[in-house]
Amino acid sequence: MAISQSAYAAQLVDQEGNSFKFDDIGCMIRFVRADGRQARVAAYFVMDSVDRHWLEAAKATYVKTKRTASPMSSGLVAFADPVRARQFAAKSGGQVLRFDELWEGKNAEPAPPAAT
Repeated sequence: MAISQSAYAAQLVDQEGNSFKFDDIGCMIRFVRADGRQARVAAYFVMDSVDRHWLEAAKATYVKTKRTASPMSSGLVAFADPVRARQFAAKSGGQVLRFDELWEGKNAEPAPPAAT
């Protein structure tokens, strides 16, 4: 997938070394959840929205807000600095989240609809 806006980009590398890039963090999560691919992923990365550099997804702090027009409408933004994440959440009315919270619970990215 082409990265239309780098501030929201995400990437995963599977156990075979294949790299998959996404222009929205939520899109990456939905892709992985679609067929239960989590066991096949070796690493997740997200783009720091401020300094535009890749970081390990588990080390980032996320903000989910309806006021952010991310490319695939997840409203997710990643930050390397948790202080910047909290500041952004306060300004945007968003919620601060950890990577694991994007997968489970009430703030999780929705699973794709089941095929009929």
